[in-house]
Amino acid sequence: MRRLIFATVLCCICGLGFAQTTSADEALLAKTRSLYDAPFRRNLVSFDCAVQFDWRKHFVDIIGTVPSTAESTVVRLQTVQHRVFVDRSGAVVSAQPKAPDLIGLEHAVDLEQMFKAMIPAGLNMWMPFSTNVIFPVGPTKFSFQKIDPGYKLIMSGTNVAATLLLADDMRLTSFISQLPQAMRATTVFAPGPDGLLITSIKTASTTDSAQSGEAEFTYTYQTIQGFQLPSLISITQPTHELWQYTLTDCKVMTGVTIEVGSPHTPLN
Repeated sequence: MRRLIFATVLCCICGLGFAQTTSADEALLAKTRSLYDAPFRRNLVSFDCAVQFDWRKHFVDIIGTVPSTAESTVVRLQTVQHRVFVDRSGAVVSAQPKAPDLIGLEHAVDLEQMFKAMIPAGLNMWMPFSTNVIFPVGPTKFSFQKIDPGYKLIMSGTNVAATLLLADDMRLTSFISQLPQAMRATTVFAPGPDGLLITSIKTASTTDSAQSGEAEFTYTYQTIQGFQLPSLISITQPTHELWQYTLTDCKVMTGVTIEVGSPHTPLN
């Protein structure tokens, strides 16, 4: 699980360096940002959804069947209901109406804990794209370089060193981070009604593309009150174990978000 969480954290901190950049870079960055759907950059404050997961299908996908010794565990786990609350700070999962009693069922507690960790892992990986912090924010040092094909976006600063590759249409295709921790990722986007939507991201805790151990996240979407929110989330771990869940009965909260910058030092 740590590998999955590291990928999310690293995506979110790319905007923490300090320097100036050229007006041409700023103009191109503004154009690039405008192409992506970022609901939390509009008036989405939060949403919460019911989480649907098929334990029997999960066992069949992993080992081909549900062993007789696991039948009672699967039946009991399937009765546990979850909801997830998501805002800019991340995703929080709760069991409904209360935490289940799984004592005495083989591996049930461990399986429930693993599933509860997978729910925020998938949503927290989506968060940097929903807030548009995959690109530099604030006074980050960055520059665009034209390459064939597309562009290279280089970022550097205090404990930040990363390179993003974009196609000619400014779709992010991959990135590599050296600081604060080595990682690499490849991304796939699809057009949506409000801009590009992340549909797939593969991550690994290394910059070496020859090394294996990637985790993959895929997303399909639903329209809730005019926002494109995840509907089906699939997570394939580096061990190739697949976790897949759907979000239903989603409720959205909207409002005006006011971003406050650092205070300015008054001129004497």
